[in-house]
Amino acid sequence: MTQDPDQPTRKDELRRQYQQEQDGGQRPAPPRDWQNLIEEQIAKIDWDALPGKGQPLNLARNPYAAPEDELAHGILKNAGFTLPWIEDGKAIDANIAAARARLARAHADYLEARDAEMCSGHQWIEGAWLAAVREFRQEATRLNREIRDFNLKLPNAQLHKFSLRIDEELAPYGADDS
Repeated sequence: MTQDPDQPTRKDELRRQYQQEQDGGQRPAPPRDWQNLIEEQIAKIDWDALPGKGQPLNLARNPYAAPEDELAHGILKNAGFTLPWIEDGKAIDANIAAARARLARAHADYLEARDAEMCSGHQWIEGAWLAAVREFRQEATRLNREIRDFNLKLPNAQLHKFSLRIDEELAPYGADDS
């Protein structure tokens, strides 16, 4: 005699009783009405405050993206999200630009103070410039480590960033901190 697959077995019945005893005799919560929950959340949305309201949709397609991935990438891009390595690359570029700007500002200050001959001795002027050059070297070394780590994360070697050549960066300023 074969067991009807739709009829619970004695084992199933015992398992159900055990589970009820473990739950303390509490009945499981009734299933949620998901449609009503969704409609409630939609009613809470302030449609006039959505970012990009009134702006045309960007329907440009990426010819290099796989068709099954294009929708997901498009949604993320329109929402202001991007891949982590792209954000890391932008942060590295911003840090490089900031380090170069600090070096240029320090050099301009050095030239201005040196030419103005604001004090009898120029040792403090030279010392400040040499300190700025040392700071740039340290920052460039740190950025080169970040670039190395960034290049290891990239999915494509054609997107690699070049390391900073510190001596070439300092050459236009005639900097020699030794």
